[in-house]
Amino acid sequence: MDLCSYLQGLLVSFNDKRTLRNIKNLVGSIIEFKTIRLWTLSKDVAAYERNKRLINGKLKSVLDDKKISSSLRERGVSSMGGKDCLVLLHDPCDIRKQYSKELECLGKVRSLDGKIINGYSTFNTVMVDERGKNIQPFDITVYSNRDEKYVTEKELRAFNQGKGDGFRDEKIRELLEEDDDVNLFRITIEQLERTSFKLKEKNPEIALIHVLDRYFDGNRYFHYINDHLEDQFVIRMKKSRNSPKGDKLKDVDFPHKQTFQIDKVKLKKKVYQQVKCVVEYDTLPLDDNDYWVVRITLLDRTGKMIFKHPMLLITNIPVETAEQARKIYHTYLMRSKIEGVFKFLKNVLGWEEFQVQDYESIKNIIALCYFIGGYFYEIESELVKNETVIFICQLGGGKGKVTRHFFLQGLAKLLVHHSVNTFVKEHNISQKTWEDMCSIVNLKLN
Repeated sequence: MDLCSYLQGLLVSFNDKRTLRNIKNLVGSIIEFKTIRLWTLSKDVAAYERNKRLINGKLKSVLDDKKISSSLRERGVSSMGGKDCLVLLHDPCDIRKQYSKELECLGKVRSLDGKIINGYSTFNTVMVDERGKNIQPFDITVYSNRDEKYVTEKELRAFNQGKGDGFRDEKIRELLEEDDDVNLFRITIEQLERTSFKLKEKNPEIALIHVLDRYFDGNRYFHYINDHLEDQFVIRMKKSRNSPKGDKLKDVDFPHKQTFQIDKVKLKKKVYQQVKCVVEYDTLPLDDNDYWVVRITLLDRTGKMIFKHPMLLITNIPVETAEQARKIYHTYLMRSKIEGVFKFLKNVLGWEEFQVQDYESIKNIIALCYFIGGYFYEIESELVKNETVIFICQLGGGKGKVTRHFFLQGLAKLLVHHSVNTFVKEHNISQKTWEDMCSIVNLKLN
């Protein structure tokens, strides 16, 4: 599938030919330069202003995050909607802008070493099939916890108890009355609902499994997915979780247990051989619903625990055998695939490199980068089958390897070649002048 075909779902939102051309040029430049810095992407001041107007919300036909997310969901349904079962991986990702100070609605996020720094937040959905193949970015919400519409759980509790700040209380009351408040819980359930309903529009019988990390260990998340969406989930629990009797789940005896061996496990660049995996499972009644808990303990060849605490997973998928418990564990491990998407976006497409200052542009350029990343995941299964793609990877320095990275490198070179040819034609450059220009390169190389 070519890039223009992938973009078509986004382009149908626009009628103006100049806007369509500008969107294509902007996407092409992001791929060519592998960054979302607008100034770097723009060949001159006029191009910079065009790109800026395209995403800052001042045009009638703005390229905004909602159109981008909607197009991404449409693409996902087209490419994956025919499956009987899909796993939806949901995870926040911080966009870190540690040294920025003047950006609008600049929020607070965590650095890699856990410190509070400046930045923006995203909540993302990636879907995969049951085998963990065919990865496809599916939805994104970009937000800031310093947006005036963002109401924290602490603020909401204080407001409901009449203990909040007077000026802020007025704003919170206004937001609640207009149903316009934002927080992570609301962002999460709205995205869970959007993704679930969108997939069921085409296939009402599809089985969906939502996978989330321990930050979403909460009865209201379990209840929402189980009772409202009527989907399945696998969510990691906090190690502090108690059993109905008040004992720590990480310590209590489970009635069902099985041990199996994993030949090799790589964790944080360290490889463990002959790892013993202890799988235990039991039921857990919560809020009139019965769930299942799976506890995983990894031991090295000497019998020492690899992690300080076992992993606790909660699910509404029946777990009545050790094999079913192992499947729950493997389903949760697919979560690493969304982290791989984040790494690709940051390291290869420059997801954190934007240099716009207004909040609307920031949200839109972050969402656009995520959308573009989806293209390289959607075509992944085609990479090794298409002879043209193989040559593009070779042009990108693949030396026989066919990967998203080398395809992107080759595609960038092709875009440069296209822009050079366009430049030569537009300026009617003669063969002699072209040879003189190329000689400058030869002199530098020599």
